[in-house]
Amino acid sequence: MNFSKIKQSIISNSIAISFGIIIMMMLIQAILSIWRFNEVKVEFEQVVDVYNVRMELVQKMRVISRERAPILFTMLNTEDAFELDSLLMDFQQLGSHFLVMRKQLLETNLSDKEAQLLEVHREYARSVVPEQREVIRLIQEGRTIDARKLLIDKVSPNQVEALKHLDEIIAYESESSKHAMDNARALFENTQRDLGLTTIFGSLISIIIGIIVSIRFTYYVRTLKKNKDDLEDIVIERTRELQDSNKKLEYIANYDSLTKLPNRALFMVLLEQAIKQVNRTQLSVGLFFIDLDGFKAVNDTYGHDCGDELLRQVASRLKTVLRDEDALFRLGGDEFTLIISNFTDDKVVNIIAEKIISTLSEPFDILGQQCRIGSSIGIALYPKHGETIDELIKNSDTAMYDVKKTGKNNYKVCSVGNNPKSINHD
Repeated sequence: MNFSKIKQSIISNSIAISFGIIIMMMLIQAILSIWRFNEVKVEFEQVVDVYNVRMELVQKMRVISRERAPILFTMLNTEDAFELDSLLMDFQQLGSHFLVMRKQLLETNLSDKEAQLLEVHREYARSVVPEQREVIRLIQEGRTIDARKLLIDKVSPNQVEALKHLDEIIAYESESSKHAMDNARALFENTQRDLGLTTIFGSLISIIIGIIVSIRFTYYVRTLKKNKDDLEDIVIERTRELQDSNKKLEYIANYDSLTKLPNRALFMVLLEQAIKQVNRTQLSVGLFFIDLDGFKAVNDTYGHDCGDELLRQVASRLKTVLRDEDALFRLGGDEFTLIISNFTDDKVVNIIAEKIISTLSEPFDILGQQCRIGSSIGIALYPKHGETIDELIKNSDTAMYDVKKTGKNNYKVCSVGNNPKSINHD
Protein backbone atom coordinates (compact mmCIF):
# COMPACT_ATOMS: atom_id res chain seq x y z
CA MET A 1 0.00 0.00 0.00
CA ASN A 2 1.46 3.32 -1.04
CA PHE A 3 0.97 5.58 1.99
CA SER A 4 2.51 8.56 0.18
CA LYS A 5 -0.19 8.49 -2.46
CA ILE A 6 -2.86 8.02 0.19
CA LYS A 7 -1.50 11.00 2.15
CA GLN A 8 -1.28 13.11 -0.97
CA SER A 9 -4.83 12.14 -1.87
CA ILE A 10 -6.04 13.06 1.62
CA ILE A 11 -4.27 16.45 1.43
CA SER A 12 -5.62 17.11 -2.04
CA ASN A 13 -9.13 16.19 -0.95
CA SER A 14 -8.80 18.33 2.16
CA ILE A 15 -7.69 21.33 0.09
CA ALA A 16 -10.55 20.71 -2.36
CA ILE A 17 -13.01 20.43 0.51
CA SER A 18 -11.59 23.61 2.06
CA PHE A 19 -11.93 25.52 -1.20
CA GLY A 20 -15.41 24.05 -1.60
CA ILE A 21 -16.39 25.30 1.84
CA ILE A 22 -14.91 28.73 1.08
CA ILE A 23 -16.79 28.93 -2.20
CA MET A 24 -19.98 27.81 -0.47
CA MET A 25 -19.48 30.42 2.24
CA MET A 26 -18.88 33.06 -0.41
CA LEU A 27 -22.15 32.07 -2.05
CA ILE A 28 -23.90 32.12 1.33
CA GLN A 29 -22.37 35.52 2.04
CA ALA A 30 -23.51 36.90 -1.30
CA ILE A 31 -27.04 35.48 -1.00
CA LEU A 32 -27.34 36.54 2.63
CA SER A 33 -26.08 40.04 1.94
CA ILE A 34 -28.42 40.55 -1.02
CA TRP A 35 -31.40 39.19 0.91
CA ARG A 36 -30.69 41.11 4.11
CA PHE A 37 -29.82 44.37 2.40
CA ASN A 38 -32.99 44.04 0.34
CA GLU A 39 -34.95 43.65 3.59
CA VAL A 40 -33.24 46.74 5.00
CA LYS A 41 -34.02 48.64 1.79
CA VAL A 42 -37.68 47.60 1.97
CA GLU A 43 -37.94 48.64 5.62
CA PHE A 44 -36.37 52.03 5.01
CA GLU A 45 -38.53 52.61 1.92
CA GLN A 46 -41.61 51.75 3.98
CA VAL A 47 -40.62 54.34 6.58
CA VAL A 48 -39.75 57.05 4.04
CA ASP A 49 -42.30 56.38 1.30
CA VAL A 50 -45.28 55.22 3.35
CA TYR A 51 -45.19 56.38 6.97
CA ASN A 52 -43.89 59.84 6.13
CA VAL A 53 -46.57 60.24 3.45
CA ARG A 54 -49.27 59.11 5.86
CA MET A 55 -47.96 61.40 8.58
CA GLU A 56 -47.97 64.36 6.18
CA LEU A 57 -51.54 63.62 5.03
CA VAL A 58 -52.86 63.32 8.60
CA GLN A 59 -51.03 66.52 9.60
CA LYS A 60 -52.67 68.33 6.67
CA MET A 61 -56.08 66.96 7.71
CA ARG A 62 -55.49 68.27 11.23
CA VAL A 63 -54.48 71.72 9.96
CA ILE A 64 -57.59 71.88 7.78
CA SER A 65 -59.81 70.88 10.71
CA ARG A 66 -58.28 73.60 12.87
CA GLU A 67 -58.65 76.24 10.15
CA ARG A 68 -62.38 75.60 9.71
CA ALA A 69 -63.28 76.50 13.32
CA PRO A 70 -62.06 80.15 13.20
CA ILE A 71 -63.97 80.66 9.94
CA LEU A 72 -67.27 79.94 11.71
CA PHE A 73 -66.43 82.46 14.45
CA THR A 74 -65.47 85.03 11.80
CA MET A 75 -68.78 84.45 10.00
CA LEU A 76 -70.58 85.25 13.27
CA ASN A 77 -68.89 88.64 13.50
CA THR A 78 -69.25 89.86 9.90
CA GLU A 79 -72.11 91.87 8.48
CA ASP A 80 -70.67 92.13 4.96
CA ALA A 81 -72.60 89.82 2.60
CA PHE A 82 -69.65 89.51 0.24
CA GLU A 83 -67.26 88.63 3.07
CA LEU A 84 -69.81 86.13 4.44
CA ASP A 85 -70.08 84.47 1.01
CA SER A 86 -66.29 84.38 0.71
CA LEU A 87 -65.92 82.84 4.19
CA LEU A 88 -68.56 80.23 3.38
CA MET A 89 -66.73 79.33 0.20
CA ASP A 90 -63.42 79.05 2.12
CA PHE A 91 -65.13 76.83 4.71
CA GLN A 92 -66.52 74.53 2.02
CA GLN A 93 -63.25 74.43 0.08
CA LEU A 94 -61.38 73.38 3.22
CA GLY A 95 -63.93 70.60 3.69
CA SER A 96 -63.31 69.44 0.11
CA HIS A 97 -59.53 69.52 0.67
CA PHE A 98 -60.02 67.46 3.84
CA LEU A 99 -61.91 64.77 1.90
CA VAL A 100 -59.18 64.70 -0.77
CA MET A 101 -56.50 64.21 1.91
CA ARG A 102 -58.56 61.44 3.52
CA LYS A 103 -59.01 59.68 0.16
CA GLN A 104 -55.27 59.84 -0.50
CA LEU A 105 -54.62 58.44 2.97
CA LEU A 106 -56.95 55.48 2.30
CA GLU A 107 -55.05 54.77 -0.92
CA THR A 108 -51.81 54.11 1.01
CA ASN A 109 -52.93 50.58 2.02
CA LEU A 110 -53.57 51.25 5.67
CA SER A 111 -53.25 48.52 8.25
CA ASP A 112 -56.35 47.30 10.08
CA LYS A 113 -55.46 49.42 13.11
CA GLU A 114 -54.87 52.55 10.99
CA ALA A 115 -58.11 52.01 9.07
CA GLN A 116 -59.97 51.50 12.37
CA LEU A 117 -58.60 54.77 13.83
CA LEU A 118 -59.48 56.67 10.65
CA GLU A 119 -62.99 55.18 10.66
CA VAL A 120 -63.49 56.24 14.29
CA HIS A 121 -62.59 59.79 13.34
CA ARG A 122 -64.88 59.68 10.30
CA GLU A 123 -67.84 58.45 12.34
CA TYR A 124 -67.25 61.18 14.92
CA ALA A 125 -66.85 63.84 12.23
CA ARG A 126 -70.17 62.78 10.72
CA SER A 127 -71.91 63.87 13.90
CA VAL A 128 -70.16 67.26 13.80
CA VAL A 129 -70.99 68.15 10.18
CA PRO A 130 -74.80 68.59 10.72
CA GLU A 131 -74.09 70.89 13.67
CA GLN A 132 -71.69 72.98 11.54
CA ARG A 133 -74.33 73.23 8.83
CA GLU A 134 -76.89 74.30 11.42
CA VAL A 135 -74.54 77.07 12.61
CA ILE A 136 -74.14 78.30 9.01
CA ARG A 137 -77.91 78.20 8.48
CA LEU A 138 -78.53 80.23 11.63
CA ILE A 139 -75.91 82.79 10.58
CA GLN A 140 -77.48 83.13 7.14
CA GLU A 141 -80.89 83.66 8.78
CA GLY A 142 -79.42 86.37 10.98
CA ARG A 143 -79.83 84.35 14.21
CA THR A 144 -76.31 85.01 15.39
CA ILE A 145 -77.08 84.53 19.08
CA ASP A 146 -78.41 81.01 18.49
CA ALA A 147 -75.53 80.31 16.12
CA ARG A 148 -72.95 81.50 18.69
CA LYS A 149 -74.50 79.37 21.45
CA LEU A 150 -74.53 76.26 19.24
CA LEU A 151 -70.96 76.95 18.11
CA ILE A 152 -69.62 77.41 21.64
CA ASP A 153 -71.67 74.71 23.38
CA LYS A 154 -71.46 71.89 20.84
CA VAL A 155 -69.53 72.53 17.64
CA SER A 156 -66.26 73.78 19.14
CA PRO A 157 -66.01 71.02 21.80
CA ASN A 158 -66.85 68.40 19.17
CA GLN A 159 -64.20 69.81 16.83
CA VAL A 160 -61.66 69.60 19.65
CA GLU A 161 -62.65 65.97 20.18
CA ALA A 162 -62.31 65.30 16.43
CA LEU A 163 -58.81 66.74 16.55
CA LYS A 164 -57.99 64.35 19.38
CA HIS A 165 -58.92 61.43 17.12
CA LEU A 166 -56.58 62.80 14.46
CA ASP A 167 -53.88 63.15 17.11
CA GLU A 168 -54.37 59.46 17.92
CA ILE A 169 -53.72 58.60 14.27
CA ILE A 170 -50.63 60.84 14.24
CA ALA A 171 -49.35 59.19 17.42
CA TYR A 172 -49.95 55.73 15.97
CA GLU A 173 -48.17 56.65 12.71
CA SER A 174 -45.25 58.05 14.68
CA GLU A 175 -44.99 54.88 16.75
CA SER A 176 -45.31 52.69 13.63
CA SER A 177 -42.59 54.69 11.90
CA LYS A 178 -40.30 54.31 14.92
CA HIS A 179 -41.02 50.57 15.03
CA ALA A 180 -40.20 50.19 11.33
CA MET A 181 -36.96 52.12 11.81
CA ASP A 182 -36.04 49.88 14.74
CA ASN A 183 -36.72 46.80 12.62
CA ALA A 184 -34.59 48.16 9.80
CA ARG A 185 -31.79 48.98 12.22
CA ALA A 186 -31.99 45.49 13.74
CA LEU A 187 -31.91 43.90 10.30
CA PHE A 188 -28.87 45.94 9.40
CA GLU A 189 -27.10 45.02 12.65
CA ASN A 190 -27.93 41.33 12.18
CA THR A 191 -26.63 41.51 8.63
CA GLN A 192 -23.37 42.99 9.84
CA ARG A 193 -23.10 40.32 12.53
CA ASP A 194 -23.84 37.38 10.20
CA LEU A 195 -21.46 38.60 7.55
CA GLY A 196 -18.75 39.10 10.16
CA LEU A 197 -19.16 35.54 11.50
CA THR A 198 -19.01 33.92 8.07
CA THR A 199 -15.98 36.03 7.19
CA ILE A 200 -14.19 35.02 10.39
CA PHE A 201 -15.08 31.37 9.91
CA GLY A 202 -13.80 31.42 6.35
CA SER A 203 -10.62 33.09 7.48
CA LEU A 204 -9.97 30.26 9.97
CA ILE A 205 -10.01 27.77 7.14
CA SER A 206 -7.79 29.81 4.92
CA ILE A 207 -6.36 33.13 6.07
CA ILE A 208 -5.30 34.18 2.64
CA ILE A 209 -8.54 33.16 0.95
CA GLY A 210 -10.51 34.66 3.80
CA ILE A 211 -8.72 38.02 3.41
CA ILE A 212 -9.34 37.97 -0.33
CA VAL A 213 -13.01 37.16 0.24
CA SER A 214 -13.30 39.86 2.88
CA ILE A 215 -11.69 42.49 0.65
CA ARG A 216 -13.85 41.53 -2.31
CA PHE A 217 -16.99 41.52 -0.22
CA THR A 218 -16.19 44.89 1.34
CA TYR A 219 -15.65 46.27 -2.13
CA TYR A 220 -18.94 44.75 -3.25
CA VAL A 221 -20.84 46.26 -0.31
CA ARG A 222 -19.34 49.69 -0.86
CA THR A 223 -20.06 49.49 -4.57
CA LEU A 224 -23.62 48.41 -3.87
CA LYS A 225 -24.14 51.30 -1.45
CA LYS A 226 -22.55 53.78 -3.84
CA ASN A 227 -24.74 52.54 -6.70
CA LYS A 228 -27.79 52.80 -4.47
CA ASP A 229 -26.89 56.36 -3.47
CA ASP A 230 -26.18 57.31 -7.08
CA LEU A 231 -29.47 55.77 -8.18
CA GLU A 232 -31.39 57.67 -5.49
CA ASP A 233 -29.73 60.93 -6.57
CA ILE A 234 -30.65 60.23 -10.20
CA VAL A 235 -34.25 59.41 -9.25
CA ILE A 236 -34.56 62.61 -7.19
CA GLU A 237 -33.11 64.71 -10.00
CA ARG A 238 -35.30 63.06 -12.66
CA THR A 239 -38.36 63.49 -10.47
CA ARG A 240 -37.58 67.17 -9.98
CA GLU A 241 -37.05 67.66 -13.71
CA LEU A 242 -40.31 65.84 -14.48
CA GLN A 243 -42.23 67.98 -11.98
CA ASP A 244 -40.77 71.17 -13.47
CA SER A 245 -41.64 70.01 -16.99
CA ASN A 246 -45.17 69.11 -15.94
CA LYS A 247 -45.66 72.52 -14.34
CA LYS A 248 -44.41 74.26 -17.48
CA LEU A 249 -46.64 72.14 -19.73
CA GLU A 250 -49.64 72.72 -17.47
CA TYR A 251 -49.03 76.47 -17.53
CA ILE A 252 -48.64 76.51 -21.33
CA ALA A 253 -51.85 74.49 -21.74
CA ASN A 254 -53.95 76.67 -19.43
CA TYR A 255 -52.58 80.22 -19.66
CA ASP A 256 -52.28 82.86 -22.37
CA SER A 257 -48.62 83.63 -23.03
CA LEU A 258 -49.27 87.30 -23.85
CA THR A 259 -51.47 88.50 -20.96
CA LYS A 260 -50.66 85.67 -18.48
CA LEU A 261 -54.42 85.21 -18.03
CA PRO A 262 -56.12 81.79 -18.00
CA ASN A 263 -57.07 80.70 -21.54
CA ARG A 264 -60.12 79.05 -23.10
CA ALA A 265 -59.27 75.55 -21.82
CA LEU A 266 -59.10 76.67 -18.19
CA PHE A 267 -62.14 78.91 -18.73
CA MET A 268 -64.34 75.91 -19.57
CA VAL A 269 -63.10 73.99 -16.53
CA LEU A 270 -63.57 76.85 -14.06
CA LEU A 271 -66.99 77.79 -15.47
CA GLU A 272 -68.15 74.21 -14.92
CA GLN A 273 -66.77 74.28 -11.38
CA ALA A 274 -68.48 77.62 -10.66
CA ILE A 275 -71.83 76.22 -11.84
CA LYS A 276 -71.43 73.12 -9.66
CA GLN A 277 -70.60 75.34 -6.70
CA VAL A 278 -73.73 77.41 -7.34
CA ASN A 279 -75.89 74.29 -7.44
CA ARG A 280 -74.75 73.54 -3.90
CA THR A 281 -74.99 77.07 -2.46
CA GLN A 282 -78.07 78.40 -4.32
CA LEU A 283 -76.15 81.56 -5.32
CA SER A 284 -75.61 82.92 -8.85
CA VAL A 285 -72.89 82.95 -11.49
CA GLY A 286 -72.45 85.78 -13.99
CA LEU A 287 -70.70 85.24 -17.33
CA PHE A 288 -69.33 88.33 -19.12
CA PHE A 289 -68.24 88.26 -22.79
CA ILE A 290 -66.03 91.31 -23.37
CA ASP A 291 -64.98 92.41 -26.86
CA LEU A 292 -62.76 95.46 -27.36
CA ASP A 293 -64.07 98.27 -29.61
CA GLY A 294 -61.43 99.83 -31.85
CA PHE A 295 -58.68 97.29 -31.17
CA LYS A 296 -58.26 96.39 -34.84
CA ALA A 297 -57.68 100.05 -35.75
CA VAL A 298 -54.90 100.34 -33.16
CA ASN A 299 -53.35 97.09 -34.34
CA ASP A 300 -53.47 98.11 -38.02
CA THR A 301 -52.30 101.69 -37.41
CA TYR A 302 -49.45 101.18 -34.96
CA GLY A 303 -48.51 97.54 -35.55
CA HIS A 304 -48.76 94.24 -33.71
CA ASP A 305 -46.29 95.24 -30.98
CA CYS A 306 -48.61 98.07 -29.96
CA GLY A 307 -51.59 95.73 -30.22
CA ASP A 308 -49.93 93.19 -27.93
CA GLU A 309 -48.98 95.88 -25.40
CA LEU A 310 -52.56 97.19 -25.49
CA LEU A 311 -53.91 93.71 -24.68
CA ARG A 312 -51.51 93.43 -21.74
CA GLN A 313 -52.60 96.81 -20.37
CA VAL A 314 -56.29 95.90 -20.85
CA ALA A 315 -55.76 92.73 -18.82
CA SER A 316 -53.99 94.72 -16.11
CA ARG A 317 -56.81 97.30 -15.91
CA LEU A 318 -59.52 94.67 -15.79
CA LYS A 319 -57.86 93.03 -12.79
CA THR A 320 -58.08 96.28 -10.83
CA VAL A 321 -61.90 96.44 -10.97
CA LEU A 322 -62.59 92.81 -10.12
CA ARG A 323 -63.23 91.13 -6.78
CA ASP A 324 -60.85 88.53 -5.41
CA GLU A 325 -63.27 85.70 -6.18
CA ASP A 326 -63.83 86.79 -9.81
CA ALA A 327 -61.95 85.04 -12.63
CA LEU A 328 -60.74 86.79 -15.82
CA PHE A 329 -59.79 84.94 -19.04
CA ARG A 330 -58.52 85.74 -22.53
CA LEU A 331 -60.12 83.54 -25.18
CA GLY A 332 -58.05 84.91 -28.06
CA GLY A 333 -57.66 88.06 -30.14
CA ASP A 334 -59.38 90.91 -28.30
CA GLU A 335 -61.99 88.70 -26.61
CA PHE A 336 -62.05 88.35 -22.83
CA THR A 337 -64.45 86.54 -20.50
CA LEU A 338 -65.19 87.08 -16.84
CA ILE A 339 -66.81 84.71 -14.33
CA ILE A 340 -68.52 86.41 -11.36
CA SER A 341 -69.33 83.89 -8.62
CA ASN A 342 -71.10 83.71 -5.27
CA PHE A 343 -73.52 86.65 -5.30
CA THR A 344 -77.20 86.98 -4.53
CA ASP A 345 -77.99 90.46 -5.86
CA ASP A 346 -77.97 90.73 -9.69
CA LYS A 347 -77.06 94.42 -9.41
CA VAL A 348 -73.49 93.29 -8.79
CA VAL A 349 -73.04 92.50 -12.50
CA ASN A 350 -74.28 95.95 -13.48
CA ILE A 351 -71.79 97.62 -11.14
CA ILE A 352 -68.90 95.54 -12.44
CA ALA A 353 -69.88 96.08 -16.08
CA GLU A 354 -70.00 99.86 -15.59
CA LYS A 355 -66.58 99.79 -13.91
CA ILE A 356 -65.13 97.82 -16.84
CA ILE A 357 -66.54 100.21 -19.44
CA SER A 358 -65.31 103.21 -17.44
CA THR A 359 -61.76 101.96 -16.92
CA LEU A 360 -61.32 100.78 -20.53
CA SER A 361 -62.61 104.12 -21.85
CA GLU A 362 -59.66 105.93 -20.30
CA PRO A 363 -56.79 106.59 -22.80
CA PHE A 364 -53.90 104.13 -23.03
CA ASP A 365 -50.23 105.10 -23.41
CA ILE A 366 -48.91 102.42 -25.79
CA LEU A 367 -45.21 102.65 -26.67
CA GLY A 368 -45.39 106.46 -26.77
CA GLN A 369 -48.76 106.53 -28.60
CA GLN A 370 -51.98 107.58 -26.89
CA CYS A 371 -54.87 105.30 -27.89
CA ARG A 372 -58.55 105.09 -27.01
CA ILE A 373 -60.76 102.03 -27.21
CA GLY A 374 -64.11 100.91 -25.85
CA SER A 375 -65.70 97.63 -24.80
CA SER A 376 -68.88 95.78 -25.72
CA ILE A 377 -70.07 93.45 -22.98
CA GLY A 378 -72.70 90.71 -23.04
CA ILE A 379 -73.83 89.20 -19.74
CA ALA A 380 -75.74 86.01 -18.90
CA LEU A 381 -76.60 84.71 -15.43
CA TYR A 382 -76.79 81.11 -14.31
CA PRO A 383 -79.33 79.58 -13.93
CA LYS A 384 -81.61 82.43 -15.03
CA HIS A 385 -80.33 82.67 -18.61
CA GLY A 386 -79.21 79.12 -19.29
CA GLU A 387 -79.08 75.79 -17.52
CA THR A 388 -76.03 74.49 -19.40
CA ILE A 389 -72.58 75.87 -20.13
CA ASP A 390 -73.33 76.04 -23.86
CA GLU A 391 -76.55 78.00 -23.32
CA LEU A 392 -74.82 80.41 -20.95
CA ILE A 393 -71.96 81.05 -23.40
CA LYS A 394 -74.33 81.42 -26.36
CA ASN A 395 -76.61 83.92 -24.60
CA SER A 396 -73.78 86.10 -23.28
CA ASP A 397 -72.12 86.07 -26.71
CA THR A 398 -75.43 87.03 -28.39
CA ALA A 399 -75.91 89.91 -25.94
CA MET A 400 -72.40 91.15 -26.70
CA TYR A 401 -73.01 91.17 -30.45
CA ASP A 402 -76.27 93.08 -29.91
CA VAL A 403 -74.22 95.77 -28.15
CA LYS A 404 -71.93 95.87 -31.19
CA LYS A 405 -74.94 96.42 -33.45
CA THR A 406 -76.46 99.22 -31.34
CA GLY A 407 -73.52 101.57 -30.86
CA LYS A 408 -70.82 99.65 -28.91
CA ASN A 409 -69.12 100.69 -25.63
CA ASN A 410 -72.09 99.43 -23.62
CA TYR A 411 -73.37 96.25 -22.01
CA LYS A 412 -76.48 94.07 -22.11
CA VAL A 413 -77.85 91.51 -19.70
CA CYS A 414 -79.97 88.66 -21.02
CA SER A 415 -83.59 88.62 -19.90
CA VAL A 416 -85.54 85.50 -18.85
CA GLY A 417 -86.26 83.36 -21.90
CA ASN A 418 -82.75 83.93 -23.28
CA ASN A 419 -83.77 87.17 -25.09
CA PRO A 420 -81.12 89.90 -24.63
CA LYS A 421 -82.34 92.92 -22.71
CA SER A 422 -80.53 96.20 -23.14
CA ILE A 423 -79.33 98.16 -20.14
CA ASN A 424 -78.11 101.56 -21.28
CA HIS A 425 -74.86 102.94 -19.89
CA ASP A 426 -74.01 106.65 -20.26
